[in-house]
Amino acid sequence: MSKILSKIGLGETMSKNFLAILIVAFGGAIIYGLPYFRFDYYDVYLETYHLTNIQMGIFGSVLGVFGMISYLFGGIVADRFSTRIILSVSLIGTGIGGFIHLLPLNFAALVALYAFWGISSLFAFWPACVKAVRILSGSGDQGKAFGFFEGGRGIGAALMAMAAVAAFRIGAGQMDNQAQGMKFVIIFYSVLTVLMGVLAFLTVKDDKIEASERISFKGIGEVLKLPAVWIIGIVTFCNYVFTLSLYYFTPYATGILGATVTFAATLAALKRWFSLFGSVGGGYVTDKIGTGRMLLISFIIMAAGTLGILLLPTHAGSITAFTILFIVIYVFYNVNYAMTWAMMDEGAIPEKYSGTAAGVISTVGYLPEIFCSVLAGILIDQNPGVTGYRQYFGFLIGMLILGVVFVCIWMRYLKKIKK
Repeated sequence: MSKILSKIGLGETMSKNFLAILIVAFGGAIIYGLPYFRFDYYDVYLETYHLTNIQMGIFGSVLGVFGMISYLFGGIVADRFSTRIILSVSLIGTGIGGFIHLLPLNFAALVALYAFWGISSLFAFWPACVKAVRILSGSGDQGKAFGFFEGGRGIGAALMAMAAVAAFRIGAGQMDNQAQGMKFVIIFYSVLTVLMGVLAFLTVKDDKIEASERISFKGIGEVLKLPAVWIIGIVTFCNYVFTLSLYYFTPYATGILGATVTFAATLAALKRWFSLFGSVGGGYVTDKIGTGRMLLISFIIMAAGTLGILLLPTHAGSITAFTILFIVIYVFYNVNYAMTWAMMDEGAIPEKYSGTAAGVISTVGYLPEIFCSVLAGILIDQNPGVTGYRQYFGFLIGMLILGVVFVCIWMRYLKKIKK
């Protein structure tokens, strides 16, 4: 296996730990199924739980608030404790939350559940994933490592989403009982997440960190002094606005262009397969041309593609063009999402601070979770039809342009530190 991996350009360290990276990747895909599946079934979720677009946005804000608090301290936890325990507890806890979702919950109870998921799926889990991938791969393979990590997450999410569509159809049955279909989706995600937590416990080796190597809370101060952390955080911020905005392309297709719910859910499932092209392919290219140039190209294409969707005629005849543009956007979005974390090595952030740096970057970068969903909900509710979507997508294009600006700042920063 190692010989095969070396032939495709992977270094010795990454080849040795390739399976472990994939296991972490699949765990990183599955854990977010429950907190975010509502977007793949947006209209059905609204109807089943009698919600408004603004209330749906509040769920995202709750995740964002608890995530912001969690990431900062979770990064330190990731640098001090067992990766295996962190991954397992996070996955199993999130899955248990899914079973609670099956109860007849009102809006307030759902808010509390999303707050719990904000801790269980975001606290130390994501910093632990970033740290694990960085350590399990050599310095020269950072682009490839995070490319395969995100590609693995994409494949895991694709398989999971397609199986969820099947579960929905089985649950809905011939009577088209969408509420029952939604319950089947929740059960599927809950069981899968718990099982992945058990698998992670059995297969992921503990990272044995000596006490002298474990950083303390003082390590945050050292990390905060690094300019690279702040630049990566802002680039992540711009990219994460797009991450959250991707979910609104589905209701745009159904509500504005006239696509069916099944088509939208299937596209949401299939799109994840295309992440492999962006993540892995982008990783190889990035290791040759650098993260700055790759990110710059991706941001520009994402902005142009989003503008192209806005200019399409608002009728069913545009669905084919919409699908093509969306897939192109999604491929380059995955380049960005994976390569943002490869910036840590290029920016010379010390490896021992990997978890803490990832926590600080995530605290800054994932702030859009607090306001993006609410902003989209307000614009769509207060401006019915295509107007609300155009306003929100216009905001999205502006954020992508801001990403271009900070990638240029990053490229100048790299020239400075090399001198």
